[in-house]
Amino acid sequence: MAFADIAASVVRGVSKGNARTLKRKMTAPPIAEHLIKEISADCFHVGFSKCDVMPDDISAKSYWMAGNGVGRKAESVHDPITVSAMWVGCGENGGVLMVSADCIGITNVEVCKIRDMLAKFSARTECKNISVCCTHNHAGFDTVGYWGKFPKTGKDDEYMDKLLSSVVNVCKEAYENRKAGKLFIGSAHVPQAQLDSRPPTVLHDTLTRLRFIPDDGSEETWFLNFAANPNALGRENRAISADYPYYIRRKINEYKTTNVLFGVGAVGAVESGEFSEDMHERAILQGECLANAAIQIENDRQLDCHLKILRQPFYCPVENSVFALSAALNVASSKRYPYNKGDLKLAFKTEMTYMILGDQKILFLPGENFPETVYGGYSDASESATGLSADENPKPLTEIAEDENLLVFDVTNDMLGYVVPPNDFVLHPTQAYLRMGTDRFGKSHYHETKSLGIFVQETIANIFSGMVKRMK
Repeated sequence: MAFADIAASVVRGVSKGNARTLKRKMTAPPIAEHLIKEISADCFHVGFSKCDVMPDDISAKSYWMAGNGVGRKAESVHDPITVSAMWVGCGENGGVLMVSADCIGITNVEVCKIRDMLAKFSARTECKNISVCCTHNHAGFDTVGYWGKFPKTGKDDEYMDKLLSSVVNVCKEAYENRKAGKLFIGSAHVPQAQLDSRPPTVLHDTLTRLRFIPDDGSEETWFLNFAANPNALGRENRAISADYPYYIRRKINEYKTTNVLFGVGAVGAVESGEFSEDMHERAILQGECLANAAIQIENDRQLDCHLKILRQPFYCPVENSVFALSAALNVASSKRYPYNKGDLKLAFKTEMTYMILGDQKILFLPGENFPETVYGGYSDASESATGLSADENPKPLTEIAEDENLLVFDVTNDMLGYVVPPNDFVLHPTQAYLRMGTDRFGKSHYHETKSLGIFVQETIANIFSGMVKRMK
């Protein structure tokens, strides 16, 4: 037996042992169905706030960069990492907060900390929900823990404190800055800004713009959504940057002063467009392309001031022994519970949020969901990696929602890993989750190594189906 095979077996054995120990210590408490919250008014009240989140000692201290492999130290700064918040309220009847953070993601543990820090604020303002949308930036700091040098976390405690405190501050300021006005939604197709890195080729090339126009004529606030990984700068980059979302904001503000937030759609295996062989130029052109498309949107429609929202926590089975061990060692923060499904008999607690804003259905999802899991377009038996038919896969989320225009924000409220369809899910036969598997066509499968396992899509689809039925 090869050494790597032995290592994989040991990791899995340790993870199983940890799960058995956890089961002896505790029982996973049942998760109740959360209440639906609904508000309306004559007009929207929207506020915005933004701040930079940069460490003071970046030149004197080692910081690990997220994404593109472990052990990448930041060597310089190109542009600042920021967090922004948008309060969307229905008059004085309360509202919700949507945060955009220029980071690879944060776990649900950190999101719950943010909500705890804002508990008194939420009670006072009748804030119905707080969602933290991460841009999934690959040129920022490690805010999850996976990109340091295992078994040590890649997160820096002081920086994480700064990040969470900054999110809390912009949330409070966004509420204080609220103004009355009208809210619109519009979209444009930008196919040149996407590239699907693995079959089947399913690209949702819609750029969506949520646009608030205040009655007093002051700056508008736009929350943009598009499905492409902010990884345009590439794996050789060592300069801290927000990647192409920075250039979206910069270009729009050359056009007119505007508050701009950004969140990604279903980005599993979806990269930014190939605008240039020079990676820095590629990031600029990607951002400017999307900014120009946002500026030119002409199909805006006004949304009624009505908001209905349901946030539902749930347990997600964990089959990835590396992720399980990382959680046990606190490399990444996860809420671990014994579970009755899968080989490890382990689950992480996570969540999703379903919101109807006016008549626009919006889904805030954990992890990186493959586009076909949201919009359909699965491989059939002749083309799938496993030879299994599309019937092995759950209904796509748009079909569950009965709305092809469902707006999806990925990497929101939890960095859960990739969500891969079961009939395309391939692992290495002896080094599962440590090394890429190869399918029957000879193609390597990287994404499964960074997935919780084969049960994730089924779990998400089942939970969402129940949420949709309740929201009706």
